[in-house]
Amino acid sequence: MNEENKVLVDILNDWTECSSVCDLAKTSKLKDVEGLAKADYYMQILPAAEYVKSQTLNYLFSNGITTGSINEDETLDAFLYRLNELGVTNYSVLRNAIGKAITHGSCGLRWYQGDIYQYEPNTYKTITVVNDGIKQIAGYIVSAEHQAIAGFDIGDKIEDYAEIIERLKERKLILLEPTEFINIRNDTSYDYGYSPLLKDELRLDLLVAVYERLNYDIRYDGPGRIIIRPKDGYVAGDQNDISTTEAINQSAMANKKRVDAIKAEAARVAKEIKDSSSDSAIVLSNAFDKEITHLERVTKATEFFDWIENEGVIIAQDFGMSPSLLELGGISGNVSMTSIIDNAMLNSIVPMREHYAIQFSTFLAQHLKITKVFFNKYEMQQAENIHTIRTQMTNMISIMNSIDRPDASALTGELIKMLDEDIHNENGVLEELT
Repeated sequence: MNEENKVLVDILNDWTECSSVCDLAKTSKLKDVEGLAKADYYMQILPAAEYVKSQTLNYLFSNGITTGSINEDETLDAFLYRLNELGVTNYSVLRNAIGKAITHGSCGLRWYQGDIYQYEPNTYKTITVVNDGIKQIAGYIVSAEHQAIAGFDIGDKIEDYAEIIERLKERKLILLEPTEFINIRNDTSYDYGYSPLLKDELRLDLLVAVYERLNYDIRYDGPGRIIIRPKDGYVAGDQNDISTTEAINQSAMANKKRVDAIKAEAARVAKEIKDSSSDSAIVLSNAFDKEITHLERVTKATEFFDWIENEGVIIAQDFGMSPSLLELGGISGNVSMTSIIDNAMLNSIVPMREHYAIQFSTFLAQHLKITKVFFNKYEMQQAENIHTIRTQMTNMISIMNSIDRPDASALTGELIKMLDEDIHNENGVLEELT
């Protein structure tokens, strides 16, 4: 048993002494199944949530993924656009994993037989060990059936690495090395990131409540709260008359049949009013007074129309996305749209690209035998076109040739060399004009 396997055996045995994998439970305490289920609910119920996520991913991947080398790009592209066993391109898997990390805090990526596969949050756990005060990743445990992992017990203390693998297999769990799996997170200071949706529960709960109330009011045009008073008169009996109020309030002293009839009548009217709509007809008996009191609703869903109009802005803020890129929110001042886009890209998208690229770059590069993987550079909208710059350089060379100075020729040669390197790629092939 090699040293790495021995470390994993010791870690798992230590956890077993806690009757369950204690440390794993602690690291996921803030991101338990219930919490992430609520994040799923927000994504499903809020109309703008999926739009903001999709647009964020569109901007992240808008300039493509590259290695910085034409030759290595061929290897990378072949991998990205190859279909895995699920019939999904590796490009789509990577994109979806980052999208899940943005909304739920984390998502797993597994390398398996030359392709990558996505693992939903809670279907994997990170095995960590602390050395000299530094937390290090020793491996990952994933669900073989993509089911949620809460905690587990591997049984009695054991010494053999193969036996641990077998016991995990019996529990439909798989132990993976760090080279086989990565945990993509929106915040690497947390073991499993954090869902920004769960950090903004108060505002999002209010949005959900407004939508639910509006839908309820439209589907069910109820009368609101109504108070109907019993008539301060009498309910006729065969021989003796008693007041309605007395019959209701002192039922123990009244005739049971008569009281039951009054209660049934009150229940009938109450139910008809509760289930009524604006075109319902309800008949009241003589047991009730003519005066009916209608209580106005204190909080009206219509008062929150302005609030739900800002739904997209709120969710964009949660995801760390600039609302201006999504054409959301107001823009004040005399500012060009080009400047707004450049500013939003540089301050929102580019940092987000670097954050996620750093996490998957080494993982993919070591398997593809390439140097690195990163998002392609964003070209500023306000920047001069590259062909304009080349034209200016050509004009400069022409001017330098007309200057009668001893050092002009040498400088012209340097400019020509610079232009030559710019218009040819690393293989010496002339760049295509775009």
